[in-house]
Amino acid sequence: MKTLFLVFLLLMVELAPPTVLSEKDIKTTSYNKKNQGSKAPKKVFIRSFNAYFEVFEEASAKTSGSKKERADRTTFTSGTSTRMGVQIQGVDVPDFQKLIDDAYQSYVSQLKSQGFEIMTADEASKFEYYADWTKKQGGASSDAQVEGYIMVTPTGYEYLVKSVTKGGKEKMGGGLVDPTPKISKELENVFIADVNFAFPFVMLDADASVWTNSTSVKATIGYRIEPFLDPTENNRSVTNFGTSLIPTQVRFVSGLDIGSNPLFHAKVEPKKAVYAEGVFKDKKIKETTQAQTDMFSKTGYSQLVMTSGDQKTVASHFADCDHDAYVEFASGVMKDMIDAGVSNFVALTKD
Repeated sequence: MKTLFLVFLLLMVELAPPTVLSEKDIKTTSYNKKNQGSKAPKKVFIRSFNAYFEVFEEASAKTSGSKKERADRTTFTSGTSTRMGVQIQGVDVPDFQKLIDDAYQSYVSQLKSQGFEIMTADEASKFEYYADWTKKQGGASSDAQVEGYIMVTPTGYEYLVKSVTKGGKEKMGGGLVDPTPKISKELENVFIADVNFAFPFVMLDADASVWTNSTSVKATIGYRIEPFLDPTENNRSVTNFGTSLIPTQVRFVSGLDIGSNPLFHAKVEPKKAVYAEGVFKDKKIKETTQAQTDMFSKTGYSQLVMTSGDQKTVASHFADCDHDAYVEFASGVMKDMIDAGVSNFVALTKD
């Protein structure tokens, strides 16, 4: 099985060499019990196909004011508050949309060329599991799924969601246990596919120090593909297949084994974050706010003391990127993941 996969993958590499990711960057799952891959219908239901591009991130730090009494003086130290918001500049939603559209076209084309049929959302909704789900049209962007990120889905792609909140957040159902194998079984063992990508560009670190009476926020610019996106960071919240983590993956599942395990599982995912070089001009940004201290001499009579108010710095920064370099990195990652993912899937179905 491994030999067949390696040969097939090498053939694919000769035709379309990786542009960003190398073999050491990708983790591959290849599981095929009871020859499920060859027994299952040559049909794929693309449950999800999307990409998350980070466009904004903010963080803040705060210290409280203090008052110290001594024999001859009173010292007031103001509180501090530092806040930073970093926004990407140089790429926009049309760029994200074209990236996901091109990736989807390549993905579907490769599957069809290997004889696989694509199950539509309308077909899937005829089964009980998806009977009351809502059909969504791809080709639209959303900033409601994860704070600070734009989610894009392919033009012409239709998919199903459990529900949509008033704020526009899509709920995919699920729970603590991955329901994918059970869904596949109900859909007559078709291959359930998930393709997701996460592209952050900045990391913020907020610090409040009582020793230096200061607050600071540091931004490290690091455009990359992440193995997963954690929407709970900075009090974010999203539900995705029963877990808050959104994985970067090209995944196929078919059949139901003991418990909630699949009989067939083919997946490729990044082993670690892979960073792009030469995309952003700035590497680090930092803002610091220092507390103000006022001392008042004590007298023999009552004195009205006016303390200084909190100092507050609201920092707003734009991270300029090289448009072509940004797009080239994301496009290369998507291509490499899809090529490797489809190659792994097809080889496993022939094993």
